[in-house]
Amino acid sequence: MFYAHSLADRPQTDWEPLEDHLNAVAARAVEFTERLGARAWGEVLGRWHDIGKYAVEFQDYLLRANGFEAHLEAQTKVDHSTAGAQHAFQQLPKPFGKILAYCLAGHHVGLADDRNQTGRSGLQDRLKKPVCNYQTAPPRILVGDPPDQPPLEFDDLANTRQTAFQLAFFTRMLFSCLVDADFLATEQFMNSAQSKLRVASEPSIPELAAELDRYLDDLRNQAEASFVNDRRQEVLAACRLATEWQPGFFSLTVPTGGGKTFASLAFALGHAETHTLDRVIYAIPFTSIIEQTADVFRGVFAKLGEQTVLEHHSNLDPDADRETPWTRLAAENWDSRLVVTTNVQLFESLFANRTSRCRKLHRIARSVIVLDEAQTLPVELLNPCLVALRELVRNYRCTIVFCTATQPALARNDDFRIGIEANRLREIIPQPQELYRQMKRVDAANLGPLTDEELIARLSEHESFLCIVNTRPHAAEVFESLQKQSSHTNGLYHLSTRMCGAHRAKVIQLIRGRLAKKQPCRVISTQLIEAGVDVDFPVVYRAMTGIDSIAQAAGRCNREGKRDRGSVFVFEHADRPKLRGLLGSTAETTRELLPDVEDLLALESVEQYFRLHYWKQGHNDWDDKAVLDQFIDPFQAVFQFKEAAKRFQMIEDESQPVIVPYGKRGRQLIERLASDKPLGLKMRRRLQRYTVSIFENIFRNLVATQQIEIRHDCYAVLLNEDLYDEQLGLRTDMTAHEPESLII
Repeated sequence: MFYAHSLADRPQTDWEPLEDHLNAVAARAVEFTERLGARAWGEVLGRWHDIGKYAVEFQDYLLRANGFEAHLEAQTKVDHSTAGAQHAFQQLPKPFGKILAYCLAGHHVGLADDRNQTGRSGLQDRLKKPVCNYQTAPPRILVGDPPDQPPLEFDDLANTRQTAFQLAFFTRMLFSCLVDADFLATEQFMNSAQSKLRVASEPSIPELAAELDRYLDDLRNQAEASFVNDRRQEVLAACRLATEWQPGFFSLTVPTGGGKTFASLAFALGHAETHTLDRVIYAIPFTSIIEQTADVFRGVFAKLGEQTVLEHHSNLDPDADRETPWTRLAAENWDSRLVVTTNVQLFESLFANRTSRCRKLHRIARSVIVLDEAQTLPVELLNPCLVALRELVRNYRCTIVFCTATQPALARNDDFRIGIEANRLREIIPQPQELYRQMKRVDAANLGPLTDEELIARLSEHESFLCIVNTRPHAAEVFESLQKQSSHTNGLYHLSTRMCGAHRAKVIQLIRGRLAKKQPCRVISTQLIEAGVDVDFPVVYRAMTGIDSIAQAAGRCNREGKRDRGSVFVFEHADRPKLRGLLGSTAETTRELLPDVEDLLALESVEQYFRLHYWKQGHNDWDDKAVLDQFIDPFQAVFQFKEAAKRFQMIEDESQPVIVPYGKRGRQLIERLASDKPLGLKMRRRLQRYTVSIFENIFRNLVATQQIEIRHDCYAVLLNEDLYDEQLGLRTDMTAHEPESLII
């Protein structure tokens, strides 16, 4: 008898027979690849992925690991994945055998480069590596029909790099199917209790669509009649009408305050129901906004259960270089009808090579993907992003919705040749320019340079205002200065990502309450409040940034149109260094436009901004890390998966999530982490609401000074409660206990 998995302290009769495991993985892989039109590929992958375990050396390793005598004296684990890769490469014609070899060799450690400079981990090296004899496997396992041709429509076979990308993308999808199938089948045998948690019933797409319709009908009946609410109903009606259109690329151009979030969800669910698609993926630029949007969606579907909305972002996501059983469980495989995630999570997964990131990919096929604030995609990675989106539409039956409150930035034109072709990008709103004209509710003015002292003096003149600055330290400093200056601080609030999601949600609730009661409300915030937060201030101050962000900030001003005009003031930091990176470049583009535009918020101004910021870039700037150059030869399947993943980093500043003791609930969750009991899915999702991400160097310092403790091998817990401020959140400028906290 050959075994796939053993059980500690259990007799061999309870172990999992190897052929049973191969059949179980093959069955799941077929189920997954069938959705891609690649059934035969999944069957071969499942049967061959662990044939290296037929080696006597591996079976003896299992015996020794469980305290049984074995006649071989091997010192380490036996490499069992290379055997399947070599078998596929030898049995099947190129490039099919090599495509399967990438998946089989990497199903534990990730997709490799074709060649690696170290001479150790490249696929070519693995294919030449001596392996233990696996020929004791039954012929019914070793012999298989070659898979069909890849079920792909190629853009241009004469363009070898483009064809190579498409085949590499298909390889990554197959890899995802195998990894998810192997994980689920192994979990079912090794941890049946955990496995049973995954089969909980969830609402269907039609049920979600019907529940959203009921919610929106109730919202409409309760809302007071107004010009703005009438326009929102028109936007919603246009989205519902467009659900019948064939899958492909869509643009939803709606000004802030136009009901874009609910309307886009109504389109996505209705479109998925009409065309029998599997799920809706809502991708959002920033973690802070995803938390807010997920909370809104949970409110909509509250009657359908708490598992309806899957929120997945970088907090508590497995580190690609430090994967453990705990961190792997923290990664979702997106087996949900409604996924709310970040652009970073979505796009980095599309170019990933690690098992934890790739596992979800096959579930992206047959989805409606809503890209909220699509214009925030990084310029230097635009070409890889758009090429990946085209492939999802062309060969994986996806619909992509570019959802934006500003002029669409990603349509092809003479200046932007990599954009989506005009005949493939359909605008849902019949007359977006007329809608913008009708919904103009604010006037914008440029104040020029202001010192912090001058800024605070101007802010002090208003009973209620929203002031948005570009950095977290600046937000904290302005807030503290206003605190010291004011005779009372009631109605003064701070918002930044130094506060955990639960903390921010509570503060936003307080802000909304004061605004609804027309009480004084003064808010200092970073850009997290610019999208997905339904607040309505009479005046907004915005530090210099891109025009698209200024338009977002303006959406928090006179949002309901109850005043004749709201006021938006743009200002420069007179006493601070200029920003660098993306924030710096977008602000510089706005400065360049200021002398030539009369209205910063006019669609013409936004179009000029995108022409300078996006469209006037050279080819190298649209893929300046040469990500697409890593897919080299389709006929020999020469793909540099690991190098491409390394180059495609949407956020290069690595950060680490820290669980903070905010409020009674946060402290209770931290106490539960002190036990050795494995964390269930609900627990891990709750922890997301109590995490703050900090830079790696600060994280290491807090660990070294014992302010942070690592639990369960991966969860960083803030031990020093003095570092978490009830108004400012995590104070990384403080690294020691406050003196009074040490007094007993």
